[in-house]
Amino acid sequence: MLKLIPNELWDYSPRDMIRGLRDAMSLRLTGAEQDINISGVGPCLPVRSGRAAIVMALKALGVRQGGVVAVPLYCCPVVLKAIAYAGCRARFIDVDPDTYCMSAVDLADKSSQVDVVVAVHMFGNMCDVPALRNAAPGKPLIEDCAQALGSRLDGRVAGSFGDVAIFSFRSGKYISSGEGGAVCCGSFDIRSRVSELILELPAATRADELVHVTTTCLRSTLRSKPFWGLVGTHLWSAYTKNVDSISQAPIVLRKIYATDLEMVMRRMAILPMMIEKQRHNADHYLRNLIINPGMICRETPGAFFNRLQFPLLVPTPAECVRLADLLRQDQITTARPYKDITRIAIEHYGYSGDCPQAERIAKTVLVIPCHYALRAADLERITISVNRAWSKICFYSQGRRASSVGTINMVPPRTRDHDSVTHPHHSL
Repeated sequence: MLKLIPNELWDYSPRDMIRGLRDAMSLRLTGAEQDINISGVGPCLPVRSGRAAIVMALKALGVRQGGVVAVPLYCCPVVLKAIAYAGCRARFIDVDPDTYCMSAVDLADKSSQVDVVVAVHMFGNMCDVPALRNAAPGKPLIEDCAQALGSRLDGRVAGSFGDVAIFSFRSGKYISSGEGGAVCCGSFDIRSRVSELILELPAATRADELVHVTTTCLRSTLRSKPFWGLVGTHLWSAYTKNVDSISQAPIVLRKIYATDLEMVMRRMAILPMMIEKQRHNADHYLRNLIINPGMICRETPGAFFNRLQFPLLVPTPAECVRLADLLRQDQITTARPYKDITRIAIEHYGYSGDCPQAERIAKTVLVIPCHYALRAADLERITISVNRAWSKICFYSQGRRASSVGTINMVPPRTRDHDSVTHPHHSL
């Protein structure tokens, strides 16, 4: 499957590897001396990863051991892992189906039970942070901007609303440096505490840096055409089957890789261009996809989404699986992010089952490729494939419904002739 289009862009080329190896040999490996400047947010402290940044943020805010953290049920499991690593407990909040982000209404109902709020911006969409502030007045708020770098709400960028904001530059995101994260602090006191925590961490050795650069390039190559279709997808499938989700993406508290920090600095300058291209791709889908209107995620009033990913909210889980299968037959990779989050939250984090919207979304979201490296021909191919696949699914569903009604009404039950009944599977 040489033409299999990857769902994510792991942008770390052999040229990046050569530059990284050169950096690893020449840099002074302290890993924490230079701030990362994010436009509209300001100087941020570099850390090893986004998940490490959450741990740092909770510690810097002084959240007590056993403290309760409001977090959306529908989010990356590593967020929950970081909360537990910091010695805290998750209180799950439902999500808004228009944005897949934390519901201010549900947070208001549960705010008396929590000590701090982690607002996760999903897919590049933004939480209504002012509404969350009103829903939990006086509670510290951490913005998880791992997927929302460059997104805006009412002219303010993601990361500028919270007491603390965290960012991730892991492979598959806009910067795609391999690892790397950042912490933005809303006050000098919080920044001082985070800085002290970082200074206590060990730095990677030169050997660590060299291995990291090489493996980052290898993993990125396997996630890119043509190797993704030849071998990468099979390796990734085997990994996810054999490694329990709770064991994936471990929390490592160390300073940022110096080579990652250099990559972040270089890539930050072209971030606006990458976002512009990806928003162009999303606009193409919005104009040309012929699917149910409720399946499309549109920008909310006053918002500017970076369109890191393009999710479709499919009506039923069975149709979601069918749509993914049909697109795979057309050599298009899709993703069902966090589809097992309900089970993970129940088994490991004490979820009690009070977030119905998040549970539904987890079963029915399908993400199609939208990344900035897609060519015009790729966009057209994906669009045609989605439209064709959804048309087949609708035809099948309508045929089943019509056949079911016909079977019931065609002949009274006691006088049916078996040979005259049109069974559902015969009518397809």
